Amino acid sequence: MSVMPVPTEGKPNVDQRRFRDRSGHDILESLREGRGLPAAGEPARGVGPMRVRSIAGGVEVLAPAKLNLFLEVLGRRPDGYHEIETVMVAISLCDTLTFRDEPTGAIRLRCSDPALPVGADNLVIKAADRLREATGCRRGAAIDLVKAIPAQAGLAGGSSDAAAALAALDRLWDLRIPPERLDALAAEVGSDVPFFNHVPAAVCRGRGERVEPVSLSRTYHFVLVCPPVGVSTADVYGRVVPPESPGDAGPVLAALKDGGSDELGRCLFNRLQPVAEAVRPDLVRVRDALAKLGPLLDGSAMSGSGSAYFGLCRDPAAARQAAETLEPLGLGWVRVVTCGP
Repeated sequence: MSVMPVPTEGKPNVDQRRFRDRSGHDILESLREGRGLPAAGEPARGVGPMRVRSIAGGVEVLAPAKLNLFLEVLGRRPDGYHEIETVMVAISLCDTLTFRDEPTGAIRLRCSDPALPVGADNLVIKAADRLREATGCRRGAAIDLVKAIPAQAGLAGGSSDAAAALAALDRLWDLRIPPERLDALAAEVGSDVPFFNHVPAAVCRGRGERVEPVSLSRTYHFVLVCPPVGVSTADVYGRVVPPESPGDAGPVLAALKDGGSDELGRCLFNRLQPVAEAVRPDLVRVRDALAKLGPLLDGSAMSGSGSAYFGLCRDPAAARQAAETLEPLGLGWVRVVTCGP
């Protein structure tokens, strides 16, 4: 069965159709059947921070989603972006991309969700075009993208796919670009893109392009809920009011270094969450459902500008129980995911 694209950026409001293929089947169920992805309540296995490997005739990449454990908005910049400080982790939910030489010299993208544009507006295409401009390379690429990361959810699937394109095409075309140059190109493609060159965790500043990697000493377990509606990033940032006394990422970074999940859970914070909930009041159902899970969770928050929420679970069994409790509530797509060293 063929399943096709999910929009990566722009984030208009969407409905349940983004989870279905042309026959009405659930996209993620189809991907689990075809790609070995887990059912609700089961951890994703064999996937994680970005993995690039050579395959017969090309390169394959697993491009992970991200969660924001901390996100503060410090002010508006002269360039129209907002100055932020955020701590992000890559999780075990990945898109799969394959790259092969295209003899015509064209850049061609096929995707597993029909709603996703596959032309110049797609960040994968933007990344490939920017790489060719920067290096003078004229080789082409045939790219296949299988989406597993829900779009319009604050999980940065589009940015991760773009970072995957830069890494994979650097290998496919034998460009051997220095890491710092690859970071600079990533920042030109999108604010979140450089983070994925430094997974599994990092603190990001500026508009998100200044990345400082962070070591993880343990594996963390999350229950992830992605409602069937999206939130416009532009709407959320357009309404946010930077605080006079902003929080800082220090407690989260300290908890990641030395603490357990209980300490980390007390530090979870997202300045954008109440704004997104004001834009889409129906999201409050998800927030409240996570709050009712009690001792299963050490904390919960929204990722990015939404609409996905996550709960930090005390252990794998608690994560499975949390997912099994949430699944029947009709809140949206529910999965157990992890991040770790």
